[in-house]
Amino acid sequence: MYGTMLAAAIYGFIRYREQVLAFLRQMLEELKRIWSDLFGRKRPVETDAGAEESRPVPRPFAAFADPFANGAAARSTPDELVRYTFAALEAWAFERGAARRPEATPHEFAQQLGNRTAELAADVQSLANHYAQITYARGSLTPECLPSLKRLWQRLRIPESAVV
Repeated sequence: MYGTMLAAAIYGFIRYREQVLAFLRQMLEELKRIWSDLFGRKRPVETDAGAEESRPVPRPFAAFADPFANGAAARSTPDELVRYTFAALEAWAFERGAARRPEATPHEFAQQLGNRTAELAADVQSLANHYAQITYARGSLTPECLPSLKRLWQRLRIPESAVV
């Protein structure tokens, strides 16, 4: 019985060695981090200015293709479209100096953009509602949310001088 269990363990290790080694590497890094946190030098606390500088720059809005124009919307679920559109909206806002603050909720971000660009307010608020539903309430969306997403994509593609 022990021989069979050992043979199965060896087979599993050989078959899934890449995943096992990746797991072991990750576990070792976590143990090093914990050890360092417990007994190493204390890291200085970041200030807000340092946090702003270390935040990654999102990919440009131009890198987001309109899923309704290229047909991707037909192959995607409403949840996927909402997540993609929200990421595109964050990139769009970042390029216009209205980046989402790390502590801002989707609704606060939508309100900030709505105050800045009245033409987008209703569709951005609708997007924030959908995004919050799938992110925080763990609900799934129905295709009824698609018209507002399509309208938002059309408005985001308008040249900057006409929107802002």
